[in-house]
Amino acid sequence: MNNLLSAMGNPALLDILNQSTQATAIYIGPDLIIQLASKEMLNFWGKDGSVIDKKFEDALPELKGQPFTALLKEVWNTGKKYMGKDVEARLEMNGELISSYFDFVYKPVFDSGGKIFCILHTASDVTERVNAWKLVREKEERERQINEELAAANEQLTKIHRQLLYTENRLQQLVSSSPIGLTLLKRKDMIIETANPEMLKIWGHLQEEVIGRPMLEVFPLLKDQIFSDQLEQVFSSAEKISLVEVLDSSRQDELNRPKYLSIDFIPLLDTQGNVDAIMATVQDTSEQVLAKLALEQSEEKLQRYNRKLAVLNEELQTTNEELSTLNEEYVSTNEQLDEFNQTIRTLNLQLQENNEHLNDSNVDYKQINSELNEANNILNHSNVELKYLNDAVNKINAKLSDSEAAFKNLISQAPVAMLLVKGEDFIVTMINAPMLELIGRNESIIGKPLFKEIPELVGQDAAKKLIETLQDGHPRSESSSAVSLVQNGEPTERFFNFSYAPYIEDGKVTGVIDMALDVTAHVAAIRERDHTIQEKTILEQTLKNSEQRLQGILETMAEGVGIIDVTGQLVYANPMAQQILGLTLSEIEDRTYDDPRWQNLRLDGTPLPQEEHPMSVMMSNQRQVFDVEIGVQPPDRDRIYISINAAPIFDEQGNLAGGIGTFMDVTSRRLITQGKDDFISIASHELKTPVTSLKASLQLLERAHHKLPEESREKLILQSIRSLENLSRLINDLLDTSRMEQGQMKLEKTMFSLDQLFEDCRSHIAQTTKQQIVFEGEKAQKIMADNQQIGQVLVNFITNAIKYAPDSGKIIVTASVTADKEIKIGVKDSGPGIAHEKLKHLFNRYYRTDYKGQKFTGLGLGLYISAEIIKKHGGRIGVDSELGKGSEFWFCLPIENQ
Repeated sequence: MNNLLSAMGNPALLDILNQSTQATAIYIGPDLIIQLASKEMLNFWGKDGSVIDKKFEDALPELKGQPFTALLKEVWNTGKKYMGKDVEARLEMNGELISSYFDFVYKPVFDSGGKIFCILHTASDVTERVNAWKLVREKEERERQINEELAAANEQLTKIHRQLLYTENRLQQLVSSSPIGLTLLKRKDMIIETANPEMLKIWGHLQEEVIGRPMLEVFPLLKDQIFSDQLEQVFSSAEKISLVEVLDSSRQDELNRPKYLSIDFIPLLDTQGNVDAIMATVQDTSEQVLAKLALEQSEEKLQRYNRKLAVLNEELQTTNEELSTLNEEYVSTNEQLDEFNQTIRTLNLQLQENNEHLNDSNVDYKQINSELNEANNILNHSNVELKYLNDAVNKINAKLSDSEAAFKNLISQAPVAMLLVKGEDFIVTMINAPMLELIGRNESIIGKPLFKEIPELVGQDAAKKLIETLQDGHPRSESSSAVSLVQNGEPTERFFNFSYAPYIEDGKVTGVIDMALDVTAHVAAIRERDHTIQEKTILEQTLKNSEQRLQGILETMAEGVGIIDVTGQLVYANPMAQQILGLTLSEIEDRTYDDPRWQNLRLDGTPLPQEEHPMSVMMSNQRQVFDVEIGVQPPDRDRIYISINAAPIFDEQGNLAGGIGTFMDVTSRRLITQGKDDFISIASHELKTPVTSLKASLQLLERAHHKLPEESREKLILQSIRSLENLSRLINDLLDTSRMEQGQMKLEKTMFSLDQLFEDCRSHIAQTTKQQIVFEGEKAQKIMADNQQIGQVLVNFITNAIKYAPDSGKIIVTASVTADKEIKIGVKDSGPGIAHEKLKHLFNRYYRTDYKGQKFTGLGLGLYISAEIIKKHGGRIGVDSELGKGSEFWFCLPIENQ
């Protein structure tokens, strides 16, 4: 020893040690007095020369709890060298604890008598090497994770590929069975890539004749038509174009009628957003367009006929009035003629009497002649009046003859079919060519009974109206009346507008004037129009029903649905959206999707820029966005997480009109994910601790088993056993949790007393604590339960009390029978207590509380498992605590029917 001390006092030796690149220190005595420390060693320690002659543990107090002091003492006591490799040491540097890694050797130095007189400590800082190996291991781990992720991604891509194949097959089936023509034109050359059967039918070509060829090469006539220009416009503008009722001048149908098409040109974009192809949908609307044109022509023709009929009716009315006036004059003239004739008959009688008187007597001859002359004068005067009356009658008859000729001429030249029938047999008196054409007869019908010549009219409404007009003298009209006529031996149904006017002679109705207009085409057009209207009504009702079903779906969807306009203003939100956001519909419609009153966040909690919002991305790219998760922080509620799908809405011109977003509340899923991540981190740390301790103990036993004293070996073995017990406890907690989640936790109930339960728990815990555990209450009470599981709950309560209330000198376990015939078991400590806001979380999975800011070990599963066990027994579990006054964890089990 003296030689060593003298050597230490040798400046040359000290200088050699200080200049050595090897950090060196020398310790003497059982107290490990630092006799020498090189500059390199002092730098490692972060100390100066003042540590010389101090005890190792006093000079380096920060190493307390670290293994170095114990190892030095073990080397001094055993005389065996100790070598450490990549050992972590936490040393104080400038007031902070810094972790570094060292390779070091504690080598005992013996004197000539074989007795240890000092320990030589040499060390090398290998922090960089350790960190480098850490980086290598981390890189290997990352590579392993990446490989696993790639494998998972490959599997996902395989699933997606299969799904795409399925979708493509379904799409091909849909396209091939579509009732409208579909074709795909690639690039500006408009190569026909595909065409469904309906399109080939419209084109009039086979598939092998068109596929793979430019469209304008297959249809050169289209070069100068509107189709070619519209296709080029779609390629240049990338906007959808719709053409309605376009005349296809290149083709006609089998009846040489023009062809009309309705076409939609829809651009298909490549990954760079450029138009790569055009999907054209073509529908042959010729029948609809031609029917519409025919309807328009029929309506125009009907209007012309109505105008002509109105003029003819006015002329006929005027003629009827003139005939009525002439009839009145004729009647008056006849009455006057009757009066004149009566006067002549009277004069003749007087003349006859005078002649008789003359024959009887010639007396008063002169007087008689005078009277005769006077009578002759009167007769001459009467003859003059009679001649005047005859002339007047002749004029009236001439005028009447002219009126009848004009009437006949009117009927024969009228553009409307006209017919005059007279008498009760309805003799055809007059009929014009249009009427003969309508009924399919010739002029031989004139002078014959109408219903004998056209017997099929009997019983039809047209005939009934004709008969009624003759009977009551009232005019009638009928529109679109159906008449069945036999033409060419076949019954044919046609439709007419009829006008029946009474024909009056001598103030009596002697016949009926029938005017008819053939409106068969008009009725057919109206029926077609009504059919179209009916179809439209059915379509509108179907659309209304679809809207109602859609509304019902939206109202009952489990996802929130929101619709915005092109400015981002919310215009609709379904009830689930209102529920998720906690707002009414009016409040939602008063906001935009990125309203600043809602703080949108990334998943890491940082603010979400407006341009990163899924709705903004969709509106900007005009493409769908799927399953993007963001956080939303309302001003007065807890943060929520939502998963958003967004899709653009386009108007008929293909312009962006807004967007629709569907979202669901994934807060629980996100919290579970975070909880699992936290659990993995906690579990990794908690499992690592006992494994590391066990590994260290076993390594020491392996390396120095025969050289360690019996006491040291026992300590290492006990440490290994405790580490194994901790590891076993953690693994059992995980297994119990898994069994509970899968419903595999089974109860094996037996009858046992609480005293037996308490003693089993005492024997399990007493060896691990110095705190006093006291059992009070109904120890003799017996219960029917799973002894092992209930014991697990009680042990968990007691060990938690020991861990979280280390200053509590006594842990009290109580048992009492409640008024509800339950046995209540509680574990009470006098520790710091638990904050009120934490109580509701204590029985949650993975929840871990702290004590004075210090986190304790464990997975946060003990109380969760305990709660599940008690619930499985049909009992209750809880905790009563107040800060500064300790805590009592308790559970109740039913004792009835046990």
